[in-house]
Amino acid sequence: MNRPTGFFEQPFWTALGLLVVCAGPLVLLAGVSGYVPDDDRQGVVVTGLVWTPLTAVVLVVAVVGTLRDQRVWRALDTAGVRVMGEVTSAEHVPCGEDDRCTRIRMLVTVPGRPPFTTSHFVAGEEVVAVGTRIPVDVHPTRDLFRLAADAPR
Repeated sequence: MNRPTGFFEQPFWTALGLLVVCAGPLVLLAGVSGYVPDDDRQGVVVTGLVWTPLTAVVLVVAVVGTLRDQRVWRALDTAGVRVMGEVTSAEHVPCGEDDRCTRIRMLVTVPGRPPFTTSHFVAGEEVVAVGTRIPVDVHPTRDLFRLAADAPR
């Protein structure tokens, strides 16, 4: 689980999201206000009426998802237990057109719960030795966890 990103930490996606959210109401406003020719007004108003609920759904999904991520992050901050995950395998894999990453698989053992495995990507072709221990924050009763630190390089 990654820390929820701030609003302006991803400017491209923020700008694209704002464009999508504003498109329906702006088209509707343009059609109703007379900014389009009379021949096209009906089509523009109908398009605005269709896009406006869609933009509301996109906005609600974004806000609810962000609030959920923040709630999970706070739950790990307040009730999380720090344990050590052990790297069981590391392999170099492509993670973009010209980029390579290292995929590490870890075994995480939590007191009072069954152990679980997870995998994470480390940017670059870093060498992460099998058996390396990485701190992981785990919720004691729920299936929530996050890496407490990056994999050692």
